[in-house]
Amino acid sequence: MLYELDPNVDILALTDQQIANVMAFTISNEVCNRMDMQLGQTYERLKFDPHEVQLYRQDIKEYVMAEVSVVMGRFTPNNLNPQQLAREVLASSLQVFAQ
Repeated sequence: MLYELDPNVDILALTDQQIANVMAFTISNEVCNRMDMQLGQTYERLKFDPHEVQLYRQDIKEYVMAEVSVVMGRFTPNNLNPQQLAREVLASSLQVFAQ
């Protein structure tokens, strides 16, 4: 994702914004993995078409990325707690997509 945003990025000399982006991508990916575990059984039980599941997963991924950005904006760099951030985003995402 970082290379998609900036193909010329120097991975050994990241700016603060690039580091924040990497953190957001990592947290978002972890939240999406947890969502897959939570919702995967639901998809199977309800017998969703695999193509439809992938569309839902893409929606979830986009939502989670946006939500992580919003939640990260509420934290200052000194009090950023990735675990708390992931919990907040996961709870919010489950409220939206588990219905």
